[in-house]
Amino acid sequence: MIKTHYAKLALSAFAVSILASCANLGMTGVADGNNSEQTYLGQINYQDQTITKASAKKLNREIDLQRASQLTLWAMPMVGMYQSYNSTIALFDLQEGDAPIIGLHEGYDGVYPFLTANVTTPYTISLVDLSETGPYVVNIPAGSIFGVANNAWQEPIKEIGSGNKETLLFVGPGQEYPKDFDGEVIQSDTNQILYFYRVLGVGAEAEKLKTAVTAYKLSDVANPPQVKFVIYKPKASDADVTIATQPRGMAYWEVVNQYIQNEPMADRDRFFYAWLKDLGIEKGKAFNPTPYQKEILLEGVNTGMAMAQSLAFNKTKKKFSSSLYGSDSGWEGVLAGMDPKIDLDTYSMINERTAYTYEAVTTSAGMIVENPGHGSAYIGSYYDADGNALMGGKNYTLHIEPNPPAANFWSITVYDIKNRLIIRNEIKRSDLSSRSESLVMNSDGSVDLYFGPEAPEGKEGNWIQSNDGESYFMYLRLYGPEQEYFDQTYPMNKIDKTK
Repeated sequence: MIKTHYAKLALSAFAVSILASCANLGMTGVADGNNSEQTYLGQINYQDQTITKASAKKLNREIDLQRASQLTLWAMPMVGMYQSYNSTIALFDLQEGDAPIIGLHEGYDGVYPFLTANVTTPYTISLVDLSETGPYVVNIPAGSIFGVANNAWQEPIKEIGSGNKETLLFVGPGQEYPKDFDGEVIQSDTNQILYFYRVLGVGAEAEKLKTAVTAYKLSDVANPPQVKFVIYKPKASDADVTIATQPRGMAYWEVVNQYIQNEPMADRDRFFYAWLKDLGIEKGKAFNPTPYQKEILLEGVNTGMAMAQSLAFNKTKKKFSSSLYGSDSGWEGVLAGMDPKIDLDTYSMINERTAYTYEAVTTSAGMIVENPGHGSAYIGSYYDADGNALMGGKNYTLHIEPNPPAANFWSITVYDIKNRLIIRNEIKRSDLSSRSESLVMNSDGSVDLYFGPEAPEGKEGNWIQSNDGESYFMYLRLYGPEQEYFDQTYPMNKIDKTK
């Protein structure tokens, strides 16, 4: 009897222990073998300790959804770059395999298709697929220019702007080239590259620099063809063509598949390729997603895009090593501490890469150099002083304090949220800068800027028109940022909604 009594006590204690364990796990209903656990995905059901078929199906779908969302963030920079290449072909009526051309994009209409382009300086730009051209020669002119060459992940492979004439040879993965080449060899780890520069000066010499670059296939070195420059002027058919704005829906995954088929796999991306394989994208195979895969991809990219905007427009020091300008200015560092080379000694940057390439395109070392009077700096503002979106139907003011810390010049540019392109409006003005002829300064050297559907009376020269129903954000660019910027002692003000 005593043994039986102790046995019952032991079984009772064991049962209490199991119940306590289940309680700690959030499980209920142990007595009949049907248990449940509350998670952030909702209720998960078990039979004793074995997950039920229904809950397993639910979790496996969630795994695929989460991976599709994270793949959207991972692919952001290369989808932007491949979209740029595809859009350029469409804008210039090129065919796959045509010799690359060099585009000149300048002014309000000329830079419009480019994601967060700068209206103040012209862009001399070309996109090249080295798998089509083979090794490619680019002759950079001497003069006051600033630019970069990026690979398909928007990582800089060559800084442009030494002031001296340079002869460059871009070589794609696995390509042969003469070891005695008279110039600098730039080995790219992707087939697709982009190179561009902006002319910083003004006047006759600067005008010549816009079209001073020459480029050709290495195979044409004995008899280089004449460079074809195209000055971009938008046509009515270009209305829906954007450069570097990542597409929505299945078009996003079609671009991802284009990259996977055209480029070698980087070792750092092996797990991502495994996730893509489960969702129907695999190197060497046609992309024909099943109805289930298509459903997951569509839901994943929608959520992923929302995540990307959340990262880009709401930077915090918890996720970014450097993000906010000042303690409470309402302005954020656009690059937010990103090192453009991305791959650091102990990890590769993904938050910074995703946030930046959602809202902008191309990176360079010059964008992060802390050398007063050189390079450039960018800060952005996405909400008003009350923490609300900048709405196109409302009116706002921004007070720029005297002497912005820019050795060359400063500019404020407004971009629409949907495509991250310069805002389109009736007055054909999306930016104001220290070079703007219309700009009216205050007596102390400060400037008041106005944003809204209608100009305040007498302030038309300091006004950028917005569109009702279209929210937007803005960048302050400093060319030749000075020490006050790096010290964050120059005061930036929040954007105030007009009462």
